[in-house]
Amino acid sequence: MTSQEQRRDEQLNAIGRELDDLYLSGKLDFDGFKALFHRGLAICGPDSDDMEMFCHFARGEGWWDWMMQELRKAPSRRVA
Repeated sequence: MTSQEQRRDEQLNAIGRELDDLYLSGKLDFDGFKALFHRGLAICGPDSDDMEMFCHFARGEGWWDWMMQELRKAPSRRVA
């Protein structure tokens, strides 16, 4: 694993821990979810399987639809 990959993993793990902490404490609101989601998206992009970590937390009304819309809006790194 390169140092860049390691830094990316550490950043995503930090986001995952923050999601867990907020969720378990009952403090995860939509604004917090959106902020963490955008941080994750900036780190790994919409094509990464790592974005699946947000699926478990998209439980509020409209959260899932918003998340899917944001993933579709983000530029893809995949080549057809």
